[in-house]
Amino acid sequence: MRTRNAVGSYGVTDLLLNPVRALSIKWKGPPGPEAGQADIAAVMAGEARKVSCFLRGSFDPYPRHLKHGALYVSAEEAHWVPLWSLRRSALPIGIRARYVQTRPADHREPNVKQGGIWRDGVKIPVFMVVTCTTEVSDGYGTVEFVVPVADAYLVDNYFNGSLSH
Repeated sequence: MRTRNAVGSYGVTDLLLNPVRALSIKWKGPPGPEAGQADIAAVMAGEARKVSCFLRGSFDPYPRHLKHGALYVSAEEAHWVPLWSLRRSALPIGIRARYVQTRPADHREPNVKQGGIWRDGVKIPVFMVVTCTTEVSDGYGTVEFVVPVADAYLVDNYFNGSLSH
């Protein structure tokens, strides 16, 4: 069974297959933070969601530089799969976050779009960084998830423990 995309995670193929959504995004803009409430309810009800996600971490096994992929979130677990890789095996996200902070993406995320308007007036989504600080063998380490603003609340809630994982 295919995992449904979270409300803020969509690609060109999704827009081509759903022209009404494409027009809605063109006229209204990408979904805002409030749109993610339905995804949180779905995950709490036992479903999973796929979130477009750049990942980086300060310790192994996480990549040190931003790498694009998809974060799969369910009430029980989260794992990340790289978008471009010869070996696209899932990386389990087994951290227990001690602190979770959210901030807008900025110059520290150079390959991530900062929002704005694309060709023909299509609005580009804004991305947020969800930083999880966790204990590692030699102190503290961080894992950062750069996700669309509409999906940030879902990711934040998962790592804060609000989705009962």
